[in-house]
Amino acid sequence: MFSSIRGFLSRHRRKFIFGSVVVSSIIFLTRYTQRKLLEWQENEIKMLMERTKKRQYYESTERTCNQMISSLAVTLRNSVVKENDTEAILNQLREGTADKISSWNQLKVLAITRSAVIIYSYTMLVTFLRIQLNLISGHMYKSVQNVNNGTIGNEVQARYMALSSYFIYEGIKELSSFIKNKVTEITTSLSLTERLTLRDLEQIYWAITSSISADGAKDPVKNFTYYTLQQDIEKSDTSTYSKLRDQVLDVSESEEVQDLMQKNIRSGFVMLIDHISTYFSESPKIDAQNRMLLSREGSSVKNSILTDLREEASGFVDVNKTTMALAKIIPIINGQVPDNPMPNDIAADWLQYLILNSDLKTLGANLYEAVS
Repeated sequence: MFSSIRGFLSRHRRKFIFGSVVVSSIIFLTRYTQRKLLEWQENEIKMLMERTKKRQYYESTERTCNQMISSLAVTLRNSVVKENDTEAILNQLREGTADKISSWNQLKVLAITRSAVIIYSYTMLVTFLRIQLNLISGHMYKSVQNVNNGTIGNEVQARYMALSSYFIYEGIKELSSFIKNKVTEITTSLSLTERLTLRDLEQIYWAITSSISADGAKDPVKNFTYYTLQQDIEKSDTSTYSKLRDQVLDVSESEEVQDLMQKNIRSGFVMLIDHISTYFSESPKIDAQNRMLLSREGSSVKNSILTDLREEASGFVDVNKTTMALAKIIPIINGQVPDNPMPNDIAADWLQYLILNSDLKTLGANLYEAVS
């Protein structure tokens, strides 16, 4: 019996060896595949958790950014109103204590300047904060994940986040002065009795933006960081704060950011003209403030405004053909950015547009992703 078994094994030895090799290989490959599959599953779960955590961190950054924009915009608006104060001139006109023609010309410049500065300054503020917050959030996310060796301390964070205060309190003065000079150049030849269509008014604003863009030394788009960043860092400074600030500087001066700002500024002036157009399409009304101004105004300006009232008293008004005396348009422009914020004024609507702007959100998301 044993001899027959030995004979069987001897005759089929190669088959047994080959079979053992095959079975062992199958077992090895099965276990190897299971192990690799388990590793792949673990990596996928880890990557999914990583993406989820990064997305949650980014969404938190977005909420913080929007809240910060809304909060700082209030302070920025106050700075714009303060730098382009029209209340003193209006009071003088009401009281009849000032040279009327001179005061109206001053009001013309300040009213147009105030509306233009709001468009430029809000665009600059929102763009700057998107860049600033998403850059530091990306670095902080890396620190939390221990991807890099260093961390950003509270003192550095506080100093970095305070960068925006320079523009709100100091840069806005430079911006207002620059735009006011451009407005004065463009509007000097405009008479208070000159009758303008909405298209004429639009061309005045486009002329102002063209003059601003042509000034390579002070154009707020080409010289974004001149207005938004204080020159307080030495080139030899290698601190964490300096590196973060340099990143903001590099991104802010990029062609992509400049093109995006220019596009948004154009959209802002389109929105402004759209707001003003409602006054060209409405049946003319004189509010209490305008009545008081008219009662103090000279006969030529007063008669021109009253002519508008008689001509536009009918029902339908074609805004493309309707004309108004410049003296009547000035209070309308001044009312676009009232001293006290009002719902749906141009500043509020423009800020909301910028907060929801998809291009600015994409810019922030790309910066966050690149850093983190």
